[in-house]
Amino acid sequence: MSAPRPNLYRRLTASVPILITVIVHIVLIAIAGYFVTEQIVGKKKTFEAAAASESIVQKQVEHRLQVARKGGGSASASPVSASRIFSTAENALQMPAMPDLPSVGASSLSGMGFGKGMGSVGTGTGYNTGLGNSGSLGRGFMSMSFLGVTNQRVKKVVFVVDISTGLMDIRKGGFRAFEILRTEISRLISQLPPTSEFNVVLFDGLTLRLFSQSLTLATVVNKTAFFDWIKPINASLSTLGSSSIPASSPRWTFSRPENLKLDPEYGPASWVQGIHAALEQKPDTVFVITGSGGAGQIRLSDETIARHREARAKQLAELKASGLDIASISAARNKAFAKLRAEFDAINQKLLAQGKDPFVIQATRRVLDADFQAALKRAGFTLSLDTTGWTDKAGQPIWTDFSTNVAMSHNAGFSDVLSHVSKLQYGLLSERASLNLFLFVGPGEKTEATEKNLSTFTAKNGGKFNLLTTRRLEELTRKKP
Repeated sequence: MSAPRPNLYRRLTASVPILITVIVHIVLIAIAGYFVTEQIVGKKKTFEAAAASESIVQKQVEHRLQVARKGGGSASASPVSASRIFSTAENALQMPAMPDLPSVGASSLSGMGFGKGMGSVGTGTGYNTGLGNSGSLGRGFMSMSFLGVTNQRVKKVVFVVDISTGLMDIRKGGFRAFEILRTEISRLISQLPPTSEFNVVLFDGLTLRLFSQSLTLATVVNKTAFFDWIKPINASLSTLGSSSIPASSPRWTFSRPENLKLDPEYGPASWVQGIHAALEQKPDTVFVITGSGGAGQIRLSDETIARHREARAKQLAELKASGLDIASISAARNKAFAKLRAEFDAINQKLLAQGKDPFVIQATRRVLDADFQAALKRAGFTLSLDTTGWTDKAGQPIWTDFSTNVAMSHNAGFSDVLSHVSKLQYGLLSERASLNLFLFVGPGEKTEATEKNLSTFTAKNGGKFNLLTTRRLEELTRKKP
């Protein structure tokens, strides 16, 4: 009877490993079930919640972007960054962490931050939105606003500026007009990031000078040098136009390189020559400020010039035959204008002593025009021309030109300007530069034809055209924070 017990005991003890194995498998299955339930199903719930919350964040960001755009901000310049950061697609969760984008520069950061990697966006004249060193959005590009005109993706900029005394005539803006321009150019350059490059070309119809021989990096040192350089330009009545440019400034002389295939008979206007000098710097953006939109000159043929000289000689001979003393008349006229100029200069000295703006003229005869006479009267002065010794029998001044000089050219058509600049763009740059142009005009000037020509010009060269007045400059200045 005792024999079976060992067999039962052996059978029971032999079953223990099997039981343990079964229990272990049950525990493992339970753990696996729990893992699947909590991790996989839970993941889905987490993802859905994240997507919902992320949608709210995106709406908030889009709202801020819209506010920034309305306020003049340039957050819209980088939609790629926004879409990458705030994507709600499932694979967005699998993307590596986005690197921070460098913050943008601004003249006055009164705006708001747009989250990680967006940088700060503010308002102010000429603030830049350079996105820094690298990436699909370019290297150091920015959005630049100058006198109300905005250009995207700017890195290399050149200003071409008319500094002739005609720009400061009372018809346009007076002595203070250029002061505002000088301030605005300096303001914008002060805000350029150090990775951008700039230069300035000045012209006055007689000469053309540059700040630097080539584009200059916008470092603190170079900006400081520029501010010192531009400070005396048209700042004193004793030195205006080219005479106010620092002597060390590089000169630029117009030439026709063979590879550009420029028209040998065409003499471009000063502002067009300024564009030529600017494009040689290989910029991506050019801003031109000019008081005249003339096309320039086309040289006459030698035969035509010879005929003009013959006609002038015949005219002078007839005047002498009529009994006119040409030498005496010329001397009396020159003396009268020298006296008029001295009286005009004395008036300006009185105005300066009174702390008032002086008058600026290109030619002494300008003071005889009706609008200038009216301005003198309002200021409490009068000027008259002494005609003693140079009038005809009726007592009228003799304005005849007694010189032997004859015209060597005639006015060019605006098609010559378009063709000339097109050749410059094609021959000097691998990618066309954006040419933006401001025509400085006075309240009474009739410039409809010129405006049409310049609007066509900028449209063909990827830029914008705007009229500029002293009042407009003052309005833009008042808007600065």
